[in-house]
Amino acid sequence: MEVHLTNNGAGSLVPRIQLHSNSGATTIRETAPVPAGASRTLVIEFAPPVPWNAADYPPGEERRDPLPSGTKWSSKAVSGISFHSEASGNQSAFTVSGIKAVPAITPGKVTVVEKPPFEGEWVMTLDETFDGAGPDETVWNVHTANHWDKKTAFSRDNVMLKNGAAHLRFEHRESRHNDEADGELKSYTSGFLDTFGKWTQRYGYFEARMKLPRSPGLWPAFWTMPDRGPQAAPRWKREQTTNGGMEFDIMEYLSSWGPYRYNVAFHWDGYGKNHKSSGTSGIYMKPDEEGFITAGLLWLPGKAAYFCNGELVGKWESDRICSVPSILMFTHVSGGWDNEPLDNAQLPDDFVIDHVRCWQRSDLVEKP
Repeated sequence: MEVHLTNNGAGSLVPRIQLHSNSGATTIRETAPVPAGASRTLVIEFAPPVPWNAADYPPGEERRDPLPSGTKWSSKAVSGISFHSEASGNQSAFTVSGIKAVPAITPGKVTVVEKPPFEGEWVMTLDETFDGAGPDETVWNVHTANHWDKKTAFSRDNVMLKNGAAHLRFEHRESRHNDEADGELKSYTSGFLDTFGKWTQRYGYFEARMKLPRSPGLWPAFWTMPDRGPQAAPRWKREQTTNGGMEFDIMEYLSSWGPYRYNVAFHWDGYGKNHKSSGTSGIYMKPDEEGFITAGLLWLPGKAAYFCNGELVGKWESDRICSVPSILMFTHVSGGWDNEPLDNAQLPDDFVIDHVRCWQRSDLVEKP
């Protein structure tokens, strides 16, 4: 948010400006003094100065939040703006002549470096640039059960590779789920990708460069689930988030939030009465000039950290961090916990995945 003000007082002043929402306020940043008679445009950053730090669940204790980190500010529910000032002299007066919300853009194109910028020797284990005529089915599945919005069918036709990117297209089109002749008939159709049964990795760095849809009511995500292998069949047992398993939500986006904010989270101990989670919907990001962001997960024994465009946005260190090999997933359905209704007039809309790249640190490579 840009705020343009003029100091009408006799001495210099230090403005304090804060945006408020139904769930919290932005952080007040230090600003330089504005001399008497001078004008200045101040920028209120939505992103917090301290990255989010996950809350732990100590044995025998209720969930507790850590020391201040992240933000509770919600860009979807702005409730007001407050102005304060510290002035030299006996009086303070200033005029606000403009308040404007402006996009935050990362200059140029955000691309990945040759290896993750972390200590150790790193080996690339997956380099998916979607250059073929269709998804590489030795790595990717395009069909699965829809456990999320229940009203969207998954179709191979809605996973389109164009100009070196995968487009998961969500559209208002009736079709049979998973392209099966006897599949359940659904009102909407979308694309899906995961690596279940084809590619897993325990620990490493995982990232994807993505462009998010704008139509309301959509819920694209980049995430992981455990996969204990065929010996643990059926699938629900292979993917249990108990016994060392965990769901990593690397980038989870509800389109009603707008294109500059997403959610990260950890989920473990199942999805019933023992379910536990820690996350934040306050990841404010700056897409590059092409509209893409690059979201990543650094996963090490006892440590997990989320990144956006190479910058740390959240982390957790705990013995409970996942220790089970996991698959990659890209879903594009509707709904979510804080979204708006679908608007069929604004469909179709695409969740675009430019590349998916994964690395493993050499000392963590599992021996055959």
